[in-house]
Formats: sequence, structure tokens, C-alpha cells
Amino acid sequence: MGDLDLLQIERLFSDFAWFADRGDAAALAELFASDGVLVLGGKESKGRQQIAADCQNRFIIPQRKTRHVISNLRVERTAPLTASTTAVQLTFEHLGDSKPTRMRVNDVFDDLVKGADKTWRFSRREIKCELAFEI
Repeated sequence: MGDLDLLQIERLFSDFAWFADRGDAAALAELFASDGVLVLGGKESKGRQQIAADCQNRFIIPQRKTRHVISNLRVERTAPLTASTTAVQLTFEHLGDSKPTRMRVNDVFDDLVKGADKTWRFSRREIKCELAFEI
């Protein structure tokens, strides 16, 4: 896997966090292949429309603010146009002044595909909570 591919994959992860933190469900869904799958909290969303709708439901609380931090990214090319990755994601979530901030430590498992436009996208992303705290 070349350096450019690795940079593009890192940007894909960064864009996911950026769009999630800003409540941009449409942009977040575009990071997935058209038939991509997002598994979050045990719930599976298939295709960009379902992924965007699920994300929009998370963004509906006006006081909700999140920040995502990703580390320990590991990338393995599985074929010329596919790769699999693992990472650790910290998610900080604040639901309003009267509620404690939550922190989750998630394991993230991805299958990626490089499209005809040379853009890497998620074909499947599973985010699995391993630890949760109130801070």
C-alpha cells in the first residue's frame, strides 16, 4: 500500500469524525460506498440513505455535542482495491448542562473499497463500545 493510499485512508477516518462532530449526516453518509453498511450500537444501517437517517437521529438533540478521537490505526490491503482496518476511537458526548459528559472507548473495524474515482470509502464499518465512563 502506497503512502498516498494511507494518507487518503487517514483522511477518510478524520472526515468521519469531523462530520459526526458537526452533525453533517449527508456528508458522513457519502464516506460510504453506495451499498455500504454502518453497524453502531448493534444497529445495522445499509446504504447511504439509511446511514444518513440513522446519523440524523443522533444529531436531533440540540444540546448534544460530540468529539471523536481516533488512534492506533492499522491498515491491511486485502486486494488491489480493498483494505481492512482496525482502530481505537474515543467518543466524548455531552447532552446538556445538567447531564454528565460521557466517554466511550470503541474498537472500530472497517472494510474499505477504492472506487473508480480513486477514492477510498467504507464498505462496512462497525463501531463497538468496549468501555464507557461518565466524567
